[in-house]
Amino acid sequence: MNKGEGQVSKKPLEGIKVLDLSWVFSAPFATLMLQDLGAEVVKVERPHTGDRSRFLPPFKEDTSAYFFMLNRGKKSISLDLKSEDGKRLFLELAKEFDVIVENFVAGTMEKIGLGYEEVKRVNPEIIYASLNGFGSDGPYSHLPCIDGIAQAMGGLMSMNGVEGGQPLKTGPAVADALSGVYLTVGILSAIIERNNTGKGQRIEVSMMDSVFSVLEESVIRTSMTGEVMSLRGNKDPFGAPWDAFQTSDNKWVIVCASGEDRFLKVYEGIGRNDIAHEYRGNDLKALEKRAENLDYLNEIFAQWAIKQTSTEILDFLSIRHIPAGEVKNVKDLINDTHLKERNMVVDVVHPKLGNIKLPNMPIKFFDKKIGLKNGDTPIEPQLGEHNEEILQTYLGLDEEEINRLKQTGVIYSVDCM
Repeated sequence: MNKGEGQVSKKPLEGIKVLDLSWVFSAPFATLMLQDLGAEVVKVERPHTGDRSRFLPPFKEDTSAYFFMLNRGKKSISLDLKSEDGKRLFLELAKEFDVIVENFVAGTMEKIGLGYEEVKRVNPEIIYASLNGFGSDGPYSHLPCIDGIAQAMGGLMSMNGVEGGQPLKTGPAVADALSGVYLTVGILSAIIERNNTGKGQRIEVSMMDSVFSVLEESVIRTSMTGEVMSLRGNKDPFGAPWDAFQTSDNKWVIVCASGEDRFLKVYEGIGRNDIAHEYRGNDLKALEKRAENLDYLNEIFAQWAIKQTSTEILDFLSIRHIPAGEVKNVKDLINDTHLKERNMVVDVVHPKLGNIKLPNMPIKFFDKKIGLKNGDTPIEPQLGEHNEEILQTYLGLDEEEINRLKQTGVIYSVDCM
């Protein structure tokens, strides 16, 4: 059976309701995943300005594609949480929802009187999920944080770049994305536990913690040796050749030939039996010798690779079962036949942005469709677009009360302008 061809249509999180106070990327990325998995997500935004990502490029017809990308399919209520009416309404809504998500500096929600303890009093089953830079305790907890800061303070920048050069952050905001994925895992785990116990709980993900947790062997290596790993760019001491190599057709191919067997296949295959003989061996001494001379071994392979096309190199490596791949850019990827076949690149239509491509949900269920399909017409919410719907559906407010809230500025929508 192909993925999504089954007859089961209900998504895993249908019936789960999320109040989403988060903004920009990290936690909105988490709530987008929850939305794709079937949850109803209601953004609670600041009056007049809303989520700051509404003002992030690229733009078309005054519409932010960045905001659309992260908030398609969600609903929006614009609520002044600093007003007494706004706080009261939020707590009333909290009674009706399963999950609250926020990504302010730690302690912000407590300062305005809407922290976990306040919400727990009105809804003991609430799952209160916080994502912040440094957590709610520790000497850094009061500091603001964005992706680049988390990459730096979490250790990633110290490992990214070339030896002797400036430390580099990654291009995309991987600290944001990683902490968003961790938050999703935490929320799903809390939902399962609540199903078993009937109790909600508070969970927290720190961006610095998230980055630190994925530094691979560097933490245990440093704890054992006392040495800090140097910047090594695309190289890795686990094998040779191991780097990105330029080809005769002006492309780049990355090769990761771990182990003696792969080392021998490569260097014998390119006619360098002398190198294969000199550096052969599967004991610790041989492994260390190849690692110490990786620049030299890479240069020998590079001299061969620059005379070959990318296709010739990849074919040569494929038949020898050597891990390798072309270094693709985003233009390559949105036209990539493999990603298209896996429904990872979807063509959607937006009333203002036009025909655009989006990355799809990478989690595949074999009995249902998750995420988007080609030809879909998803749209992001306008600021406060669903004020009336949410307040009437969940709180039963009448038109007179809703108008009063508009006039006093407690709620706001673009039609209030």
